[in-house]
Amino acid sequence: MMKKVILAALALSLIAVCAYMIYTPDVELSAMELKREKHREFIANSPFSDSKDLTKAQRKSMSLPPNAYNERMWELTMNPELGYPTPYVVDAQRAVNASIAKSTPGSEASPWIERGPLNVGGRTRVVFYDPNDVGANNGDGTDYNRVFAGGVGGGLWVNDNIESANSRWNQVPGLASSLNISCFAIDPTDSNTIYLGTGEQYTDGASIGNGVYKSTDGGDTWEQVNIQPAFDEDLTNGSDIFKSGVFFVNDLIVREVDGGTEVYAGIGAAFYGAPNFNFQNPRNFLGTQNAGLYRSTDDGDSWSRIEDEDLEYDFNGLTFYTIPNDFELSADNTLYFGSIDATGVNVGGGRIFSSSDGTDWTELFEIGSGDRVEISPSATNPNKFYVLAQVAGQANIYLTENGFATLDQISEPDDADNGIPASDFTRGQSFYDLVIETDPEDDDQLYVGGINIHRSRDAGDSWDQISRWSNNPNMDNLSVPFVHADIHSIAFKPGDSNEGVIGSDGGVSIVESFARATRSSGAIENRNLGYNVTQFYYGDIAATDFEDGDEFVGGTQDNGSQVFNNSNVAGGLSNSFDPIGGDGSFSAVDSESGYVVLGFTSRNHYYFDYPLNPDRAGLFDYINRGEAYTISSESDGDFINVGEVDRAFDIFYSNSRGGSGGGGSTTITACELGANSADCNEINVPAVSGSRPTALTASPFAAVNPVLFIGTEDSRVLRVDNTLDANPVTTDISGDDFLGSASDIRIGETELEIYVTMHNYGINNIWYTNDGGLNWSQKDGDLPDLPVKAILPNPLVENEVIIGTEMGIYVTTDFDSDSPTWTLTVNGMSTVKVLDLDLREADNTILATTHGRGLFTGQFTTAGIGSASAPISQLNVYPTQVTNELNIESSKNFSSATIKIFDLNGHEVMTLNRDLGNANSKINVAGLSSGLYLLQAQSQGLNETIKFVKE
Repeated sequence: MMKKVILAALALSLIAVCAYMIYTPDVELSAMELKREKHREFIANSPFSDSKDLTKAQRKSMSLPPNAYNERMWELTMNPELGYPTPYVVDAQRAVNASIAKSTPGSEASPWIERGPLNVGGRTRVVFYDPNDVGANNGDGTDYNRVFAGGVGGGLWVNDNIESANSRWNQVPGLASSLNISCFAIDPTDSNTIYLGTGEQYTDGASIGNGVYKSTDGGDTWEQVNIQPAFDEDLTNGSDIFKSGVFFVNDLIVREVDGGTEVYAGIGAAFYGAPNFNFQNPRNFLGTQNAGLYRSTDDGDSWSRIEDEDLEYDFNGLTFYTIPNDFELSADNTLYFGSIDATGVNVGGGRIFSSSDGTDWTELFEIGSGDRVEISPSATNPNKFYVLAQVAGQANIYLTENGFATLDQISEPDDADNGIPASDFTRGQSFYDLVIETDPEDDDQLYVGGINIHRSRDAGDSWDQISRWSNNPNMDNLSVPFVHADIHSIAFKPGDSNEGVIGSDGGVSIVESFARATRSSGAIENRNLGYNVTQFYYGDIAATDFEDGDEFVGGTQDNGSQVFNNSNVAGGLSNSFDPIGGDGSFSAVDSESGYVVLGFTSRNHYYFDYPLNPDRAGLFDYINRGEAYTISSESDGDFINVGEVDRAFDIFYSNSRGGSGGGGSTTITACELGANSADCNEINVPAVSGSRPTALTASPFAAVNPVLFIGTEDSRVLRVDNTLDANPVTTDISGDDFLGSASDIRIGETELEIYVTMHNYGINNIWYTNDGGLNWSQKDGDLPDLPVKAILPNPLVENEVIIGTEMGIYVTTDFDSDSPTWTLTVNGMSTVKVLDLDLREADNTILATTHGRGLFTGQFTTAGIGSASAPISQLNVYPTQVTNELNIESSKNFSSATIKIFDLNGHEVMTLNRDLGNANSKINVAGLSSGLYLLQAQSQGLNETIKFVKE
């Protein structure tokens, strides 16, 4: 329903913008100021301008994804010229970057070190038993104790003994660790052949994928499957733009047919709204024209979309195809799928189709007001199916025993949580967490998952709750296991359906007995040891007190605020604990002054004594013992709110821009932190009125009065002196060419030296001044078009700077250049999103905070990070813009060098061997299509990758 409201809001925004264009006085503005004004209008009229400030409970009641962070990031990363983000422009580089990482790692002497958390997982939509872990292949004498799991944003993992609490997860090599894994399928004729799908449609484009991957050796190695999209071109229809590509794979299935196999893929789509209905500022659809049911009859080598008439629908005069959400095979090998709406189009969901031959499809049933549909067949009765569907924003359960001649709604569980309505066990999140599975040994026994898990032993007539996500009122009386909220996957152990594994927003759990789970809290246990797919928003490292180990804090998606005490590099990943719960947010630790600041959504922030005691029973236990107090408890600010701690003056700054709970036009609040309470006052900064702060940095050089630097969503950087005064002094130090939303402000060796980064696509993201903002230089150089989230200069090596981006950490060693050269530094890490970089100056230890792979540390040295990751080139490749022939010369002789050329889909398009040296070696590239390519040359003592453009 809310999606329709958003579309309506888009139409209203057209009126608003047109009115603005008509009635704005004729003021002569510079070209850049016109761009900034256009960007401000995009932000003010974004499709999320109303929803981004809703509380989590309000969002659930309106069938919106529970996490408004992604909506805010949509606004902050938008291309200011277009009014929407363009992640698909660079997403194809993921596979290429992964291949570069394997062949040219960063500094081997100083790699990134993964720090954890060891005991916390993250959003998991895929979990399954290794089908080959049986008999002579099981390796440890126990059948089916090896399990795979796929994290959203965290790649593929394997646990060799899920039954042991001490068995660690290991990331599967050969796949990018930033992949958003969404589904899987196993070949029934060859269990060594496994397919993985990527991209999560359910969060409206927040987790884009790049197609399908395949393994033919049981998951040891992987290669990308080339699904050529039907209608593979961008499409413009009036005010709508449809971007072409395979961005979301909702489900996969492999069916045995006459001794061979057929592979089916449900290719999804998403909607990226922009505020104005015109050609310059369109609504943007990802993959809608390519979406639908795809089929391969040659083991995934080639694919075709099934364009059956029953699968067609019309939208604005164009023909599109129904999107499969869930594939299932009946007991007689008939293929079924439940559909899902194309987001933004809101057509095609709530339907159930079947086919006996895979090409001719029949619509069996349409559920009124239905959207996402999950199907669960009987393993023995080909006419019996359970259906779990998103209907008008809530979950309904259905049963047919006559092959969908009729479909009857049956009872659904009444969750014990007082906050979950009896009519909807998903609590308004049926678009997000919706699972149904039938016991393969007893088709009267079924399981459903939403917020918690429920079990029926009589075909849905009655239900028992078998998990609880918290001790919320009424749930604290249950003797059932704890399982993290938001259930996404349930898999039965082969040969014993009383055991299984579960995927949730909290990672992976093992079910030792479904039957005992109604009465035994130990029947289901967490299994997250080393499964580090945690999505952090903020992180911080203690400046002192690290003789016994490092102290970290960080706010996470749906896994609270994680605290690490005495984390030791030599010990590998470390355990952490969460004193608050929910979604974590801004986090800071001041070990010198003896306090920690943590928080959860909006402007809810808390002061804790340092160090935190891990044995407390939650936030109120800390408060009741006098070990913590509330700094602020308001619903204004952003969902994941920006903050800053001035350690010199013990001031906590936060965005207090009015949200759903009020707050007026106040922009920033300063709280002086005392031992037992905080004194909070608004900062009078009229220059930010009408905007929102997106980056806050306290000057480390202010000696008498505090100084705060503010970056805004609308291209400005301000310096505020005397922040605690009634009328502080504000100076606009923005660069004339700033365009975008500030993501980070870093002060260098003096207050005159300032580094600024921007969130957006399509702009110059990195800026630098050495005169306090009088003059600025842009420093993007050859960096790909990526949002930049954080920046940190090496204090030991002049002109060496690292940045955290949407796709990993980049380093330059020539920052003073007019066009710096940026190199991906991935030894020990990956191309995961890096949101925060912090430095412990005492020993130059860096904390890198990732959204999908937890926390990492590295260290600046006098040798420099870039010295190993960006060696002096031994090759000269020219021209870099080529029509027919590339020339390669080398400063040394390399015999029989292997030369490979990759396109930006990661596909190897050319391989040859050449003797390289001072003599010119030519490569004919006339047959390549126009575009950007990567040439990789390898030999003994040679390992380089160079870009070139084929014209």
